Amino acid sequence: MRAFLIAMASAVVVLLSQSDVRTQGMQQMPGMGDAKQDTTASATGTVTAINAADRKITFNHGPIPEIKWPAMKMEFPVVTSVDLSKVKVGDKVRFTLSGSRNSYTVQSISPVP
Repeated sequence: MRAFLIAMASAVVVLLSQSDVRTQGMQQMPGMGDAKQDTTASATGTVTAINAADRKITFNHGPIPEIKWPAMKMEFPVVTSVDLSKVKVGDKVRFTLSGSRNSYTVQSISPVP
């Protein structure tokens, strides 16, 4: 019985250690570190959804090098100074983001000529 308990305790330690390694690895991913400083970034994309009531917009955007993000589809909160009635689904736009880690807010939106 003692050997069984020692083996079980060792397995738990190994599992916890592996979990810690995975968690620490996430912190090494671009945009997921402990950086507290706000970053501003610009990108272009296509508007795929607008939720005016909750002040959110979804873009299918290209890569954003300033924050090391690949191209993807993502929803963002929008500051109150941006007039969401000026954009519609399907519009190609340039937008600016401000934030840190994985929390960014749209600061401006303008049409791409």
